[in-house]
Amino acid sequence: MKKAKTIRLFFTKLLILAVLGQVDNIYGQDANFTQFYASPMYMNPAFAGAVPQYRATAQYRNQYPNIPNTYETNLFSFDYNWDYYDSGLGAMLLQDRLSSLSLTSTSLLLAYSYQFRFTKKWVARLGLQGAYTFRTTDFSRLVFQDQISSGSPTRENLVGNFIHYPDFSTGFLIHNQTFWFGVGIHHLTRPYQSIVNTSERLAMRQTIQSGAKFSFSKDWDKDISISPAILYQRQAPFDQLDVGVNFFYEPLIVGLWYRGIPIQQNVAGRINQDALAGLMGFRYKNLIFTYSYDATISSLNRSGGAHEIAVTLAPRYDKRKKKGSRHIDCPVFF
Repeated sequence: MKKAKTIRLFFTKLLILAVLGQVDNIYGQDANFTQFYASPMYMNPAFAGAVPQYRATAQYRNQYPNIPNTYETNLFSFDYNWDYYDSGLGAMLLQDRLSSLSLTSTSLLLAYSYQFRFTKKWVARLGLQGAYTFRTTDFSRLVFQDQISSGSPTRENLVGNFIHYPDFSTGFLIHNQTFWFGVGIHHLTRPYQSIVNTSERLAMRQTIQSGAKFSFSKDWDKDISISPAILYQRQAPFDQLDVGVNFFYEPLIVGLWYRGIPIQQNVAGRINQDALAGLMGFRYKNLIFTYSYDATISSLNRSGGAHEIAVTLAPRYDKRKKKGSRHIDCPVFF
């Protein structure tokens, strides 16, 4: 308990200084999802519309629940396959909250992708994404040292508690019905994001992702398969690797994932690793429900890990009904 309180106080103080712009080397990072394949447009806008018909997802993540007032993230996404024009359309609403500071980031993201076949079995997709973000905080929830010593309001210069800015991302994707590979580049213009310090810019995030889906069922409406995947992300001085596999034996879904780069060391000189994650879920007709839990294996192993829930509505692809379609199913999807 004492260690958890120490960790909480350390991160709270560090984040307060970051928001106030009093620390030069604090880097903001984007929200992270263990189930990155549930809302793939978030890692690469080229995934917009790479679905048989449409896809709607609601996703929730609660990180470090044993440390009070930490991170919660909500994501709502929808994308549509505009097959007639070889295009895809997508929209996302993302909200990331740090409760200890009442720091909330809300983003509306719109994506467009265009696909073309370069062989009979392989498709390439190019994607663009525009976003608009609002960041707010409530300084009245913070207690400063001069308030404790004097019993009076703080003398800190807390001018402004709101900022908004546009943002842009791009990416490309190639796939057939078994394999997929993509690259995403986010925050191309590196917008200014600090609420009180206009010199703080959002670092670009690069993602490289790949995977496959090997099916063992001959029936289009019965999923028996194994789906390995890998995701590498880099933002400012931080990088991260997610690797794992999901098993499908309809209606059940189970998965095992690892997050870390064991060939690297972190700033404390330890192995750079974060968590082992287990996943369980089921599919009922066009509805998919999955739950994952991150068991932290870093020095934050008393933080409570992370809980993540995703609910997805995604009609299947029935080749018998779409014989004239140019669509090739992307195997990143459930």
